[in-house]
Amino acid sequence: MIRRIFVTGLLLALAGCATTPRVNYDADPAANFASYRSYSWASINVPQGMNPLLFQRVKASIDTALAARGYSQAEPGEFAIGFTLGARDRVEVTDFGPYATYYRPWGGWAGWGGYRNVDVRNVTDGTLTVDIYDTGTKQPVWHGTATQEVSRKSPDQATIDKAVTAVLANFPPPIKPN
Repeated sequence: MIRRIFVTGLLLALAGCATTPRVNYDADPAANFASYRSYSWASINVPQGMNPLLFQRVKASIDTALAARGYSQAEPGEFAIGFTLGARDRVEVTDFGPYATYYRPWGGWAGWGGYRNVDVRNVTDGTLTVDIYDTGTKQPVWHGTATQEVSRKSPDQATIDKAVTAVLANFPPPIKPN
């Protein structure tokens, strides 16, 4: 019984470590997304100091995701797609309060007279931004972002695919009833 509780707790802890991307999108309500069948790539310049292989992986993942939705790549396409990658460092502070020592094996007795427990950690958030333009009007019609906590090393293909799938889940945007 104790082993089952331990294994369940361990699985829950590991599941908590796997973060899912935070996704936002915006779409032009006047755009006719149903008419789009093909796409082309907007010019993408790899910023100085960025990993060009990472850009190739993201582009390939977007190609795969769009092909799975029935879009084909053509020159010129009915819409043009581009993306950017970014990273931002932040500090995450968790204050467990003065009674936190009751739940931890160190500090005062039952939270009384103990120390305040504060965990501080540095976090890097990676952001994938995808922009889609109507090639006929040259106007933006869709913008989506996926932000997720990342490590300092280059993300693996599964992480890239997860972010691309999450950000493109709302493309084309759902049709809202009038």
